[in-house]
Amino acid sequence: MSGLAGGPGDPNGIAVNEVDSVIKIINNTTDYTCYDLNTLKGLGKSEYRDSYVTVQIELNGIDVSYSDSVLIIEKDNQQIQCISGTDKIRSGISFVLKKDNGYIIYYVNEDGFPGAADTDGRVYSNKEAMEYLKRYDPEKYEQGKKISGKLELYNDFIRDRVLIWGTSHYKKHSEMMQYDIQGNCYHLGDYGSLCAVLSCYFNDNCVFYIDDLNPYSEIKNNHEEHYSSRWYVGFGGNIYYYITGEEYTEVFRVRRTWGEPDFYAMAINGYTADSYGNYVDKVLPALSKSDLRLLRNTIFALYGVHFKSTDLSKHFNEQVWYTDEGKSSGEIQLSEHRQKLVEMIQNLEKK
Repeated sequence: MSGLAGGPGDPNGIAVNEVDSVIKIINNTTDYTCYDLNTLKGLGKSEYRDSYVTVQIELNGIDVSYSDSVLIIEKDNQQIQCISGTDKIRSGISFVLKKDNGYIIYYVNEDGFPGAADTDGRVYSNKEAMEYLKRYDPEKYEQGKKISGKLELYNDFIRDRVLIWGTSHYKKHSEMMQYDIQGNCYHLGDYGSLCAVLSCYFNDNCVFYIDDLNPYSEIKNNHEEHYSSRWYVGFGGNIYYYITGEEYTEVFRVRRTWGEPDFYAMAINGYTADSYGNYVDKVLPALSKSDLRLLRNTIFALYGVHFKSTDLSKHFNEQVWYTDEGKSSGEIQLSEHRQKLVEMIQNLEKK
């Protein structure tokens, strides 16, 4: 999806609210500029907080902002942690986990060792970070230990010198990387330039590769000399771009259709009668009844629905994007594209 929106600006960074389909541009002016991702219409301004980082993740009142070497954590608009200088991170954030009523953010430091900081302001050593990872999800920790043997990294892993989450290996890079919730690594070659190479890696194996993004940009095709851009990868792997030129801006969205189906991404995207709809048509019939149930409930979990079923409650409480707001499914007014997906799932569940 792409289109025109608003007017010129110079984005310092972007934040994306995937549930409400809003992209927030962090300008170097006096406020944020927000756009509806479905209509690409401007939604007005909101409070500005000066920042030189490139991506901001909003998590239940907590903002996590980062570039390739700086991590800033804010709560209620007050900075509670800034990691930079000798402790600087490399390649953005590896992943975020829940921790009590807050979050713990994992990254790789300049030496390639794992590190973490939580939303209470505490910074973890590599040993402490790995201890929490082991306690949080021993199954994935053991899986990481097994994967480390295949990657010939076992000794480094048990000495807390390498970060492996699920089946992905995190290490320091020379360019900016972003990761989705499954651990897939997204790399934009010449950072900040739309003409750069975009690629996605899973355990260093390339999942997809786009070597020329220029044809999608009217700004570039019109040979505008002054333009800038930012990009963001959502938890499920959707990719969002914001490109601004001298007279207008462009917003791009690449919806995830690669790798194993991600239920969060599918819930965010819903069903649309286009090439993405063709993808959904192929995925849904191949899912088991239990997976269909989980996908259907993931759509409602986006809105903070409370789950009485023990298995659903346990699953969603572990998801970093989920917040139990005590709502019932009957209180939720789904958008048209998500309501359509719910109906398609229900029809398959009846068979």
